[in-house]
Amino acid sequence: MIGRFANLGQYRGLFSLKDFAGCLAGGGLALAAFVLGQAGGPVWLAGVLALGAVAVNGLPIVVEAAKGVMERRVNVDELVAIAIVASLLQGEMLTAAVVSFIMTLGALVEEAVSDGARRSIQALASLAPEEAVVVAEDGSERTVPLAEVRVGDRVLVRPGERIPVDAVIETGVTAVDESALTGESLPRERAPGDAILAGTLNYTGRVTARAVKVGEDSTFGKVVRLVVAAEAGKPRAGRIVDRYARYFTPLVLASAALAWLVSGEAGRAVAVLVAGCPCALLMAAPTATVAAIGRAAKRGILIKGGQYLEEAARADVVLFDKTGTLTLGRPTVDAVIPAAGHDTADVLTCAACLERHCNHPLAAAVLDAARAAGLTIRAADAMVTEIGLGVRGELDGQVVEVGSPEMLGGAPALPADVAACLETVRERGATALVVRRGGEVLGLLSVSDTVKDNAKNAVAALRHLGITSVGILSGDHDRAVATLAGQVGISEVWSGLKPQGKLDVLADLQRRGRRVLFVGDGVNDAPALARANVGVAMGAIGSDVALETADVALVDDDLGRLPFLVYLGRRMTKMIALNIGLGLFFNSAAILGSGYGLLSPIMAALLHNLGSIVVVLSSASLALTAEPAIQSEKA
Repeated sequence: MIGRFANLGQYRGLFSLKDFAGCLAGGGLALAAFVLGQAGGPVWLAGVLALGAVAVNGLPIVVEAAKGVMERRVNVDELVAIAIVASLLQGEMLTAAVVSFIMTLGALVEEAVSDGARRSIQALASLAPEEAVVVAEDGSERTVPLAEVRVGDRVLVRPGERIPVDAVIETGVTAVDESALTGESLPRERAPGDAILAGTLNYTGRVTARAVKVGEDSTFGKVVRLVVAAEAGKPRAGRIVDRYARYFTPLVLASAALAWLVSGEAGRAVAVLVAGCPCALLMAAPTATVAAIGRAAKRGILIKGGQYLEEAARADVVLFDKTGTLTLGRPTVDAVIPAAGHDTADVLTCAACLERHCNHPLAAAVLDAARAAGLTIRAADAMVTEIGLGVRGELDGQVVEVGSPEMLGGAPALPADVAACLETVRERGATALVVRRGGEVLGLLSVSDTVKDNAKNAVAALRHLGITSVGILSGDHDRAVATLAGQVGISEVWSGLKPQGKLDVLADLQRRGRRVLFVGDGVNDAPALARANVGVAMGAIGSDVALETADVALVDDDLGRLPFLVYLGRRMTKMIALNIGLGLFFNSAAILGSGYGLLSPIMAALLHNLGSIVVVLSSASLALTAEPAIQSEKA
């Protein structure tokens, strides 16, 4: 009853007006018993009213305590239950009634206040529309429950309506408010071919769109599911408190027995039992965790559990992937360089056929170039992807390979003219893709990308937060990575890495006691995201791999949110430490005051609940955490 509120994962479904009404009814009975006793009314009637109050507010506490004993688990309900039963055995029925009322009311108030810490999560869940307008092939429209919308259906979204599913616009132009999912305050223009997300708000235009993800599979569904599940992931400090909480009940019981033996007053023992409930201490970590995760979600940062936010706060090394993370991830083919005896169309066609079903940004650049050249793109057979290196498949019975020079043996394995061109491409910081068919090199593709506008500021902000080790892990060649590093202000560079090479770098840093936060695109960096102390996936909208592999996912690829992630994590860990200190102070003061006879059982109950409410209010302040000032500065 009381102890249940120490687990925020159980909050949902507990709070209701019915609970408050029952609690107040019990309090009314206790008040009536008090007034009747003071007025000299029948003692038996006052006793009956007090017992009724205990039955309403105290019996649930005793029942929960009994369940805990039968299940062999320690719960703070036992302390209050023993205090209530002891008061009844002493004939102090009014004391039992008032203590029951104060403890139950305090628990409900704590829960109501704590709901403020998770209001952003509740607000997010409330954004889901209940219906959608489906457009049939003949143009007719019908409104159906959201659960009946299927992938491939055409939906109509009018101005001012919430978008019901993840979809791609077929007709119409509009501005969409995506702030609920991405934290971006300004509406974004969306036209035919652009993706729109469930739960976002259609501002201006009337659009029809083809559903690509529905229900829990939509980005909105994944966001809500991930944030709600994050409540169960406790930070290290919370797990420590839980571990030691099992010793609180025996210790308080011993203290109560000692107070009784020394003073000879059973009332002191009852007061110690009430004062000793460590609710404030148990709530120190979970309330802060939920408030911080809710604040992060409002900013478009999805965190799988409080432990990952705590790890982000402790990180002293931040490593970035290059393509799609520090760069826009929308590279373009700026040159096609055929080997002797081949033409550009042959090189580009082979590359495009292999990249047709790949989702890497470099593959998109190759396909865009092939389409712009009007080339026919077929699907290759027997496709194999070598993560971080390239792809291999079959066309017309011949093995075709597209990837970095290292995939094919490096520059020494290339013809002299191609090797010379490779050097030129690398000199200007571009990425080279080698195309080979049947063991013969056809030529090179030169691909270049653009650095994100906020990358330099994000790196500077991380340094201002005290993270001095910021680096790049990339499979690209030395010059391309070094050129990018210079543009964003990064001095530590590891280039030419295969996936295992990235893992080796991470493992070496961790062996030296460093705590690594790795930022990748969530597709090709899955091993590194999993190995890092904290894995952050960029551009996570619609990416199942990102949400499943990373510990933290950004629903929009805004690097400017990384400093806020670290800053919020540090605030959360400090708040948990403060809450633990407050919880220990209130418990210690209440137990000592009760043991010395300074506090009656009723006063002990009041002080106990005051401590819990103070802890919850301090945690709730995390939901108002502002952006660190450094993020608005120019690097």
